[in-house]
Order: sequence, then C-alpha cells, then structure tokens
Amino acid sequence: MAKTKRGGLSGSHKVSYGRPGRSNPVKTVPVNQTGAQIRAARETHKQRLAALRTLPPGEEGYLHSHAGKEATFQQIFDKCKPGRGDPRRRANRVQIMIDSWRQQLPWLVDAYLELKDRGPLPHPGDNGWKIEVIGLDEYGLHSFLHAGDAHRTNETLIRHGFLGASPEKVSLAFPLKLFEVYRQIHRVCPRYSIGSLSTTLTNLHETPQRAALAEQLSAAYDAYLEILREVDARVHSALNRNADWYIKNLCAPCMYKTKNEPPLRFRWLNCMDGNNSLKLVDATFLSGHSRPNDRVSTSFRWLTPAQVDAYKDEVANSQKKSRSKSTTTPSVPVPEAPASSSQLPLPTQPEATSSSQETSETSHTPADINEDPDIAWLNVNELSGAEAEELTKCLDTCVERWKAAGPEARKKMFSLFAVSGIFVVVCRHGHVVVMCDMIRSGELMKYPLAMVKALMDRYGADIGVGYDIMCAFFKTLTRSSLGSQVTAMRLRGVVPAFHGHAHNRACQIGWHPLYVDGVGLEDFEECERTFSKSNHLAAATRLATPFHRQQQIDEHFHFHDLDKHAASGNFIYQNYRQALEKIVANNAQLKVLEASLGTTAADYENYYASEVQYFEGLRQEPEEVQRTVDYIEKLRKYSEAVTAADQAKVDFKRLDYNIVNNGYTKPQIAQVRTRYRTTFTKLLATEEDLCRFEESHNIEVRWTMGSKEYEEGYALANQRKYRAALTEVERLVVQRLFELTKLGMSGLAYNMREKISKALKTRSEAIRRALITYNEAAAQLTPPRERLSFADVIHTTTLAEFDILRDTRQDIRLLPWTQPARREATVLHFGIKRAKEEIRRLNVEIVRLLTFLVDEHAEYYRGIAANLITNPPLATELQRRWRHASKVSAAICKRIATTSRLVGFSGSIFPGVHEDSQVDGGEGIPAPYWLATELGEPPDGESGPNTAGDDSEVVVRELEVDEDHIVALMDHLSTFDDSQ
Repeated sequence: MAKTKRGGLSGSHKVSYGRPGRSNPVKTVPVNQTGAQIRAARETHKQRLAALRTLPPGEEGYLHSHAGKEATFQQIFDKCKPGRGDPRRRANRVQIMIDSWRQQLPWLVDAYLELKDRGPLPHPGDNGWKIEVIGLDEYGLHSFLHAGDAHRTNETLIRHGFLGASPEKVSLAFPLKLFEVYRQIHRVCPRYSIGSLSTTLTNLHETPQRAALAEQLSAAYDAYLEILREVDARVHSALNRNADWYIKNLCAPCMYKTKNEPPLRFRWLNCMDGNNSLKLVDATFLSGHSRPNDRVSTSFRWLTPAQVDAYKDEVANSQKKSRSKSTTTPSVPVPEAPASSSQLPLPTQPEATSSSQETSETSHTPADINEDPDIAWLNVNELSGAEAEELTKCLDTCVERWKAAGPEARKKMFSLFAVSGIFVVVCRHGHVVVMCDMIRSGELMKYPLAMVKALMDRYGADIGVGYDIMCAFFKTLTRSSLGSQVTAMRLRGVVPAFHGHAHNRACQIGWHPLYVDGVGLEDFEECERTFSKSNHLAAATRLATPFHRQQQIDEHFHFHDLDKHAASGNFIYQNYRQALEKIVANNAQLKVLEASLGTTAADYENYYASEVQYFEGLRQEPEEVQRTVDYIEKLRKYSEAVTAADQAKVDFKRLDYNIVNNGYTKPQIAQVRTRYRTTFTKLLATEEDLCRFEESHNIEVRWTMGSKEYEEGYALANQRKYRAALTEVERLVVQRLFELTKLGMSGLAYNMREKISKALKTRSEAIRRALITYNEAAAQLTPPRERLSFADVIHTTTLAEFDILRDTRQDIRLLPWTQPARREATVLHFGIKRAKEEIRRLNVEIVRLLTFLVDEHAEYYRGIAANLITNPPLATELQRRWRHASKVSAAICKRIATTSRLVGFSGSIFPGVHEDSQVDGGEGIPAPYWLATELGEPPDGESGPNTAGDDSEVVVRELEVDEDHIVALMDHLSTFDDSQ
C-alpha cells in the first residue's frame, strides 16, 4: 500500500467489512481522512476559535471575573493553535540563543566577578531545585538555590560555579572549572576539540555517548568565552587601555619606545608570510543549512576583506598606466608600389621566449607560469605585460620551488574552501601584529600590500619587513599607490635568512640579512615558527563555522602573545649570548685570516661593493655593444619587411590574372589586397623607426651587406649571443660554487643543508639548459669555441678550475673577492657587524621591556585603588591579574639580570620613561618587589616593598582613603602576600 508523508495510509485506501446479503450488507469506509477533509477540519477549528473569542454585543465583560488574570488567560489562549506550540523555528534558533545570551551578559559578568571575589554560594542540600550537571567530578542531579537578586537562571548558576547549556529553560549545566581546564588544555593542545571533551566526559563517567552533548558544551563554552571577553573589557577600561593601546604596545621590546634612547636604523623588525593550513570548508559542501549568526571577531589584529580588496587592482592599474604612456604608429596611405631594397642576410636575434634566455633555474613565460605546479602558491594571473615577465624571471632565479598543488588541484581547493589560509605579520619576538584571511586564493599581491599599508598607518616610519619573495614584491610595492609612502617612511625589505639560500647570489647580496645594515642577527623566520604551532588548529577549525574558526584563532594567538611576553627575557638573554659569542669567535678567525692576507675592514667593504658591481654588470652590457646589436636587429626587421612587401606587391599585380585564369574567390582576393596594404604599412613603420635610430646615433650611411661596418656588426651580434650564453653559465656556476662553499661549512643546521641541496638540484637542471644554449652559440663563432660538457661544470670545485671564465668580459678568477679565503673573511666581517648591531638593539629592548613592566605595575596599582571601594569584585580581578603579572615580571627580570652578568654586557638594567608618558613614572607608587629582588635597588634609591612580600602595608600607606575603609582595603589585599 502507498503511504502518506506522515507514515500512515492515504485517504484513497478503504476497508470493507460485513457479509454479502440483504440483512447484512457490506460497508466500505476510508482508512484515513483525505487531504480535503483535513483542511476542512482545520478551517472548522479556526471558525470555532474565532466564535469563542467574539462575544455578542453587550456581553464583552463575560470573560472578566473578580479573580482577575484574564489577560494571562488570553495570552495562553492565543498560543493554543494547531501544530507546534513553540513559535521559534530551527532556522533562526542559533540567533535567538545568541540574542538571549547577549541580553543577560552584563548580569552574568557581574555574577562571575562576584564568584571570583566571594566564592560560590553554599550548597542548599535537598532544599533547592535540581538540574543535571556534567563535569570532571560531577555527574547527575545537583541542587541549587536561587539568589535573591538574580535576574536569570544562569546568573544563579554562575554564583554557584556552574553555567547552563542554554540561556533559557536550563536543563543541563556544566561547572565553570570544566571550561577553565578545557581552555588550558586547548591552549597547549589545539587538536583537543569540544567533541573530544564530550567523549572524554562520557567515558570518564562510564555512560553511553550523548549525541547532543557536544553541541550543548559548545553553546555553553561560547557563553563562557563571551563572559571572559567582557571581563577583559572591564579590566582594560580600569587600566585605561583600549584596542589602539594594544596595537601600539603589543610587543614591549619592539614598540614601547622610551625617551632619550639611542637611535636605531629600524624602530622595530617584523616578517610576513601566508599559511594555508587554517582553511575553512565552504558551507555549500557541508550537510544541512547554515543558520543565521551575527557574531563576529572583535580582535584588533584582523584586517577586513574590504581593507584587503582595496589593493586587488594595484598591479593591473600600474600596467594600465604604463601602457597608456606608449605611443601607437600612425596609419599611412597605401601607394601604388613600394620601393625595393637589397636583402641583408642578418643573424636572427633571440626573442623573449627563445632558448637563449631560458637560462634560469626554471623557465616560464607569463602565459604558462600558472601551469607550473611548483609555483602554485603565487597567483600571477593578476600580472600582465612587462611586470609579469619581470616577476616571472625573478621567480625563476630566486624563489624556492615549493611543492604545492598543481593547477587542477588548486582549482578544486579554491572551490572547496571559502578561506584558503591566513596571512600574518609577526614581530621578531613572535607577537602576531596584523593578520587577514586569504579568501579563495593563494598569496596574491593584495595581501602583503594591505599588510604594509596597515604597518605604516599604525607604526609609522623606519620599519624592517622580511618576506620570502621580498626581492620580487618590493618592485610591485614601489610601483603601487603605496610607493611614495614607502619611500617617505624609509621602509626596508629583507629576504629571510633561511629562505635566502634558495635565492640566487645576485639577490642575496642585496636582500639577505647578512648584508642589510641595522637588522642585527635577526633571521626574519618567525612566521615559520608561528605557523608550526598554529597548524595544530587546522583539525578543529577546518569544518567549523566562520565565527568559531576566528574565535579559536583569536584564542590561540592571545595565549601565544602571553607565552611570548613571558619568554621575552629569555629571548634577550639567548640573543645577547649568541651575539657576544659570535663576536669573539669571528674575531679570532678573522685575525688569523688577516695575518695571512694582510687585509683590513675597509678591504671587506670593498670586496662586497665589487661583488655587487659585478652582478649588476651581468645584467648590463657595454653601451656600444648594445647600440650595434640594436641597429643590426632593426636592419634585420627592415629587410624582412621589404621582402614581405615586395612579395605582396607581386601578388597584387598578378591579382587580375589569377582572378581570370585561376578563379580566385572573394576571400582570396581580399587576402591579397589586405596583405599588400598591411605589409607596406609595416614597411613604412619599420623604415621610420630605422631612420629615427640612425638620426639619434649619427649614422649617416646605412650599413649594407659587404660593408665593413656591417660585417663587424654581424660578427658582434653572433659574439653577443655567445657572451649572453656564457654570462648565464657563469652566473649559474658561480652561484653553485658559492652554495657548495656554504654547504661545506661546519655548524650548518640540517634543515638549511636540505634547502641548499634542493636549490643545487634545481640549478643543476638550469645549468644543463644553459650549456645547450652556450654550445649552440659557440658553434656559430669563427673559429668555433670549444664545447662544454655538463661533467666539466659539475666536477669543478673552485673558480680557478673553470677555465671557460677567461672568455668573459671580465675574468672573474682574477677578482680578489672570488678568492675563498677573502670571501670567508668578508663573511666573518659582516657577521661581526651584525652581532654588534644586535647588541645595540638588545640594549634598547631591555630598557623598553623594563619600562613596560614598571608602568604595568603602576597601572594595576591605580586600577585597584580606583575600584577597591566602589567595585570590589573588579578590584579582586585586577588583584588576581596583578599577582600573575608580577610573577611573570619577576621571571623576566631574573633572566635580564642573568644577561647583565654576561662578559661583555654593555647595556643598562634601569627602567626608562615611555615616550608618551606625561609624568615621571609611577609617582607616589611603591616600586614592585621584583625590581629590587631581581635587579637590585630601584634607580631612585627608594626601597620598594620588602622581600617578605608585605605589599599590603605599602598600599595602605600610599592610598589616601578614609579610615572607615581601611578594614575593607586590608581584606581585599590580604591574599596578595600569600601568593608571592
């Protein structure tokens, strides 16, 4: 039988009963009502309800009684409608729950602060109302007693130390301690999700899995985090901090600039990079329907998509501007016949896509660059014209060939994931300063452009930025709308040290940190360390909602900041020790080399300048050579144009003959006429260009075949082709030998050895292609040059063994900077320079950090004093955070004290004054105990709180309060000493 949607039989099915016969006829009745009958019954029900609610005239007071409460009855009556009585719908139930939590949030925050201040309410025994609770130690029914001033059920639950799974009609509650423990577990193990916690609880209490428990835990945990965020907001308000304060003071050693500090070339250093681990699957590919949810992240780190998309057309716009400057050839009338010219047998010059220029590590053109699976991480579709070709060449010669997904996989990825990763800026101490989502794309140029804009707007001038492809990106940056601002603010780009060894040598000497003044020993690889931790979030965020993904990322980086701040003292100690050891070790080796070479520091600077000049020269050639080759190329184009025009003229004159005798059709006729017209137009344009070149270079007599100038130019063109091929072989061989030298150095980390080895393998293939081009060019010379085999190059270990370099424009083997001993001495010299810069920066960072810690102590002191009487719960929260901050500050100062005892320490361990401070430190506020115990007496000579931790007496003495409040003040600060 057919079934209806409700699972029963339809009204068309009938049942017969009875026996045939006159006395007992057979009766047939339908099994269920038909649809029409059901609709009619509903309509009748509505009419009856309407009749009940409509009273006859004069009987309006019928429903009123002396007992009253008829209005309540009317509300109940209105809800008595057919179908589901609850007016809420599942489509918007998430938003309704969010709104309900949001409405009662202020009360919940007050209850939370009271819980932290006074402790939980006493257990009512069996006298209260019971709710099921689930926690690490709790399971089953638990009694609660309503607080007299409570507005909501969850307010009472929080006062008892619990939180409900829903904002209204609470039937399940969780201990706050459970969420505190989970938050800390999730901090150190991001893979541990709410679903894992749900399974843990059911296993812990030996109960079957509960399907809705994970969702209930998630709803309650969201509310718990919202309460904590509101508590943070109140604390920040008490400390006079806002989002702008955190933007400018996120990293104390980097940003907390003090008055009268020594000048640094860069105010602070950072690096930026993209990471595709924190993807987000598009909701289209998930089961069910996404429900409305208006929650968004309020973190100061995030850039909005609109802020990023403001730079999506930067590259294309710059290309339009460059194309608009080019001139077009004017059209000319077609004469009856073109003038003939002698044919010149000229050598064909290599085009942009010929094999002679495919000499880098990989060969791509702008048309096919996106087809290479090894560079799928950078989308070049947004480039065009000369800049695309230039960036392609830079990618070929510099950028590491990442093993990313190929084009088809990339297309599928961008359709599957709504967000393909994050792009971040991280300071050298590890704090994430700015970040944004990469939406359905790889590392487009708009992301680093938006980051640079945010850095300059927020932090001003003199910033050093590291980026894996800074050598290519900086060209785009200077040509963008930010170019003038970048120049004015003296922003400097650097290629990270680890990735720098995958770039060619010409790039390294200009962008590697070893050769950039002012960066110290910073390697600009902090993004990789940051991503190594944030990658563990991927399992928990990839299938989450957009809000929960951002919430977990914000939580992760919030804890990441706390950890990095706590480790700032150790960061300074380790870098200071490394810099001192590097100076001592390099000086010892350098003295030995100087004794044998007879060189000085000035020589090493000259060696570096000579190397820079050499690689710059490889990109250029003598002006007279370029002029001659250009003239030969224009003669070749003119000769080809004459040949084409002459042939088109012959075909045009025979057109009538071909129409009559050969039956030319209309398309063939049009083709002959068009070719005759266009070839002559091209001939005139080519001849005009040739004449202009001759006029500008004072060539009075045009070169022809057989003339002395032409023969010399012809030979020079062939030789130039040979020189270009030889120059490329030279570049690749020199780079390979330098990398082999680096690979053989002692103390090189395994990962860097592996990266250099991969770069060498890539360059080996490029050398093979360069040798093919070289041998072809060498065979065209008179007399032909000796062929060069791949084995000759691979087996060469020093430049002196590579005899082919004698044929270059400048024999590199004779240059001083190519000698291994001098190169080693130069590296040692620059290593000492960077180490001394590191010490200068660390000396400044020590004062900045100590100043921040002392100012933070003063801020907490003032915040507690301001709220101690008027808002005791908030004062208790401030006191708790003050205790924790004091412990962290003590650990930092202890590490700085250890740094100050290093042999060669030249800094100061006295705090300074912040550049924005209007007063001289914390006037009238006792110095923190850790300043005296860890670093010695305070700089003003006053003795701070005694080592026993009796800070309460100091606070009472400094605060000007009425005697009536002394007891209350002592009660609130009495626990401070016990926690030290």
